[in-house]
Amino acid sequence: MKTKSTKRRKKKEGNMEEAKVEEAQSEKALAADSILKPIGDLTIFEASQFHEDLNVLHGQVGPLELNLSEVGRMDSSCMQLIVAATRNGRLTLTGYSNQIRERFEQIGFVKFLPTEQSVR
Repeated sequence: MKTKSTKRRKKKEGNMEEAKVEEAQSEKALAADSILKPIGDLTIFEASQFHEDLNVLHGQVGPLELNLSEVGRMDSSCMQLIVAATRNGRLTLTGYSNQIRERFEQIGFVKFLPTEQSVR
């Protein structure tokens, strides 16, 4: 037979489980803040905004990701920003195309590309 204290304990355990789920969801939301995914071109025209976005990203705690899967073209101005951003070792580039990798190779920056494989 279940007593009132057993029922209360089960209810409390249920509330604790809900709190754990909410906390895990909150941590996932924070993880999303640690990913920057620019869309479109990254050229001199977008460099200022991209620089601001990278600064905001670097304000986050822990590992960071720059997902380039939606970037069409990139020029050396934004490549230099990426090189500078990767120097602290917290930023990993993901999703970059073979075209972007080739651009990094052309200007001698390929050594700054983290080892993440291209997705396109």
